[in-house]
Amino acid sequence: MSGWQLSGDAPTAYTRFAVPFMEPWTDRLISAARCRAGDRVLDVACGTGLVASRVREVSGVDCRITGLDVNEGMLNTARRNDTVEWHLASATDMPFPDGSFDVVLCQQGLQYFPDRPAAIREMARVLAPGGRLALNVWGVIERNPAQHALTDVVEVFFGPEAANPFRLAFSLNTREELHALASEAGLTDVHVRLEHGTARHPDLVAWMTGFVQASPVAAQFLGLPEDQRRAFVRAVTHKLRFYVDDDGAAVAQENRFLTATKP
Repeated sequence: MSGWQLSGDAPTAYTRFAVPFMEPWTDRLISAARCRAGDRVLDVACGTGLVASRVREVSGVDCRITGLDVNEGMLNTARRNDTVEWHLASATDMPFPDGSFDVVLCQQGLQYFPDRPAAIREMARVLAPGGRLALNVWGVIERNPAQHALTDVVEVFFGPEAANPFRLAFSLNTREELHALASEAGLTDVHVRLEHGTARHPDLVAWMTGFVQASPVAAQFLGLPEDQRRAFVRAVTHKLRFYVDDDGAAVAQENRFLTATKP
């Protein structure tokens, strides 16, 4: 995977401050896969293990769960859950035989892969006949205002190159692109669904301060003088001031879900 790579303490911050962006969608993704008792489930680009760790609870059945990610730091956090088998490997070259899994899940991963067709072909390869793929990707960045605000401020403070991983997160967002990728990988029953939701946190300043430390620019942010760090967070939270209510921050989000079947 390219783009959203974390090092140092960023994976720990990710668990605290990035997960609120993901949580509104995680259970929906797992439910879309229709896991059955005994299913072999693979979570591709598993990160710190949010999806893999919730499969049994959400599906209500006992599955054999495997997580795969290319980022050692993220996996080190994920490995705290010893009920999942974790693998360090690329999504375009998975260390599994053909037909190894009944379900493949991928939350916010496909858009980051340098070769998206190769990645989804590999997901299809490791699915058994009749197996199900369920993945999601962000919608357009303008309808995900928290990430949009943060991306704009990252570019102002650190330049366009630093903002690229943030923009990449929203670079695969059309029904047509998703249908084409799944169909060309030989998958059938391809279905794309657009959904809207809300991410919440009780303290917008703490949330945005933590989230930037859970991102690829964490080291650059922490290297700023204290007054510049405060200015950075102030710029982000000013853009999001209309999303604050009496319970903290409530920020709109847009996702596209794709489900498909291995014939």
